[in-house]
Amino acid sequence: MTHSEKKAEFISRISDCAGLIHKIAALYTDRKEDGEDLMQEILYQSWKSYPSYSNKSKFSTWLYKVGLNTALVYRRNKSRMNTDSLNDEDIEKSDSSHFPNDEKMALMTAIKELSKTDRLIITFYLEGYNYKEIAEITGLSNENSATRIHRIKTKLIVKLKNIA
Repeated sequence: MTHSEKKAEFISRISDCAGLIHKIAALYTDRKEDGEDLMQEILYQSWKSYPSYSNKSKFSTWLYKVGLNTALVYRRNKSRMNTDSLNDEDIEKSDSSHFPNDEKMALMTAIKELSKTDRLIITFYLEGYNYKEIAEITGLSNENSATRIHRIKTKLIVKLKNIA
């Protein structure tokens, strides 16, 4: 496969998964500008790692792994820079632009209060990944994946009841 063919194939696959990249960036950043930076970094790292992709798993699964690793490194580097914490006004601005109704805003607020791992797992679940796929991405067993999802859903129900 020529370089231009590989590039076209990559662009096509990435285009199909644009929402996935956006969700990872939204989960691991607090400000819109940081999210945009992280999305660019995920795209860059994905392109750089693309030669190592094999068809053993779905492209979206592979991309989640690359995106997650990139997000973790990005967040670690950002925390070392002692950035300012997110204030309530920033939360209102970002949430209102991404989530038009109150229920979605409440759910996203509740999800952001979860641990990083729980946020990741529930995001995969909400994206429609099954327990086996979530286990493959996160390194958990199938049973542990199912148990974690059940516990996370219970936590979210409690958080949402407290908000209402």
